[in-house]
Amino acid sequence: MEKWELSALDAYTNRVYKIIVLIIPIFCLCASATIISLHSLGWYPDVNETALWMFAVSDFLYLAIGFYFIKTGFGENGIVLPDKLKAGKYVMAVIVIVQWNMISYIWPYMDFWAFGLLFTIVEAFFFDVKLVAFSTVGISASMFISWFVKGERLLPPQDDYFVANMTFRMVGILLMFLSINIITYFGGKFLVEELEKYVNYDTLTHLLNRRSMDNYLQAAYKQAKTGKATFCLMMMDIDDFKKVNDTYGHAFGDEVLKYVAATISTGVKKDDNVFRWGGEEILVLLETDEEKTVAAAERIRKDIAKDPVIYQGGTEVYVTVTIGVAPYHNGISVQQMMEEADAKLYFGKRNGKNQVVSRLPDDKDDEDKKTKKQEISSENIKIAEYSLASDGVL
Repeated sequence: MEKWELSALDAYTNRVYKIIVLIIPIFCLCASATIISLHSLGWYPDVNETALWMFAVSDFLYLAIGFYFIKTGFGENGIVLPDKLKAGKYVMAVIVIVQWNMISYIWPYMDFWAFGLLFTIVEAFFFDVKLVAFSTVGISASMFISWFVKGERLLPPQDDYFVANMTFRMVGILLMFLSINIITYFGGKFLVEELEKYVNYDTLTHLLNRRSMDNYLQAAYKQAKTGKATFCLMMMDIDDFKKVNDTYGHAFGDEVLKYVAATISTGVKKDDNVFRWGGEEILVLLETDEEKTVAAAERIRKDIAKDPVIYQGGTEVYVTVTIGVAPYHNGISVQQMMEEADAKLYFGKRNGKNQVVSRLPDDKDDEDKKTKKQEISSENIKIAEYSLASDGVL
């Protein structure tokens, strides 16, 4: 994987990851320190000391877990690893839910429900709706269960105001958790998604860029190695693109690039991924076999060639592409596949352009040699059988 400079999204995610996997355990330690201090001063005598010290020890364990995620969470390029990010988020969410339960039973306080928002609001900075919803459901369920287990301490008095108090409590809980989930949703949609567009997509063609390509290729490669799926790569290049730029200008060249990118994007399936490799080269990852990939490549090539790009003044300019196809097979790496697709692409450009190349001449020669060997082997068997028959063995 190439080492990229930290983008705004990377920097934000890195900082939030570091803060949250440490601040949640630190908050937990503060909670246990507070309750222990109150108990030692005699202001909170009604507590099981064994449970209280187990509570404190568990909080130190949470801090150790936080430091573990800090130490192991980053790759060589300084960006938090996707698997560690996901694991760190959900481990912290579980810690929050466990902490809520421990405080509820160690320090039963009737209005403790009002602190529910504090236990989820920090996680909102990840702008991960699933994460916040997970914490919300966990804390809500724990809260309701605690009311049945410790109702005498956690529920309001059974008097004339009980129904009103419970109604206020339920509405307050609903509004708190609904608000934090809405903030998380819109924050993720309007902040993170916009940042991702600038980080992972080419601003001219709106195709995925090289920076995001590695993750997609490695995911497809891992899936293919299990034998559950296969994939192919298409490397394509606009024919005579330099001539287009020199004749009509770079502004029109950009229009050609956008036209080709849009045509390719509509010519593949939703699950396929299209990347701007660089300049006028485009790479396509198709999660299908070689035969279907070649058919898709031919269709894309024809679609690009059939419609002109209109230059200012009404001049119609036709462009074509040459495409190299590399299928996955056992023993080949992603890098080798890309080199193979690139070699086929440039063979096509040197030999006529506007074509799809899925086999190089050497590949064909190897197949011919293999076929010839099979024919010679069959002929030798026939000769041997004839000889044995002549000798009366058969």
